[in-house]
Amino acid sequence: MKAAFNLMRKGLKLPTRKGPKIMLAQVVDAIFSQELRPLKVALARDDLQKNNAIRLMAAVQYPWRRSSAVVSLFSRDSKKGKERPPESTYHDDVRLPFPASLVAKTFLRDRELKCCYDAAVDGFSAANFHHKCDFKGPCVVIGYTDTSLKFGAFSPEGYRSTDDYYDTFDAFLFYWENEAHDQEPIVLPKVGGSGAALFDYARGGPQFGADGLLIGPPLAPVMGGFAGPDTNSGVGDLRRAKSRLGLSYAKRPDGKESLFGDESKASLVQVLVFCSPYIASLY
Repeated sequence: MKAAFNLMRKGLKLPTRKGPKIMLAQVVDAIFSQELRPLKVALARDDLQKNNAIRLMAAVQYPWRRSSAVVSLFSRDSKKGKERPPESTYHDDVRLPFPASLVAKTFLRDRELKCCYDAAVDGFSAANFHHKCDFKGPCVVIGYTDTSLKFGAFSPEGYRSTDDYYDTFDAFLFYWENEAHDQEPIVLPKVGGSGAALFDYARGGPQFGADGLLIGPPLAPVMGGFAGPDTNSGVGDLRRAKSRLGLSYAKRPDGKESLFGDESKASLVQVLVFCSPYIASLY
């Protein structure tokens, strides 16, 4: 009881003798509350200092992050605090160079399509290609050779720089037979089973089959994910392309075994890639 009255003298408000009878539990609660208050303040101050230190470390190590908030990895709303890389701009001035009927049986049917990669503007390096095309979903690749041949290919898987290959029957190649490019393109479907229809090399451009169509193939052997990450050397140049038909994709109706006609290799002056901005936004 003496401790209770001493606390009253220090300003702690307890029931007086004239009021309700003082209960022992009330006195004990008051004593412990008074003694633990400085400890609670110290703990709160320590937590604040720790949070500030974490924010400072994040700002130093990750200066590109806009938000310095610490987000719990186990929170349902943790995705709200995750910063996405800056959205790449589309080339709105590039018109669709192929008829909509070409993708009528694909995931791009009735979708708005925009150019996400323009080699003449973005650069012909395979690194430039993946920077603009990765995580965009299914896409259409269009190429122009220095002999005015126009060709292309459809990738239902898109690109993610996985250094892996994909099995599918939905990929196909196509080309325009006339120089005016005003007719329907001739489609060359996947043959020989669905295996290894697409390759997604981080140091290379679009590749369809082991030899069907290679645009900017890697200049050095790709070791693959199990052998560890590849170096940045040997990045392909999308101005170079080669094609051999018959094993992975059908031959041309005229019997020629190259998408480019009589030549197995070609020099490209332009490469365009079109995707659906809506599908790309889902990644």
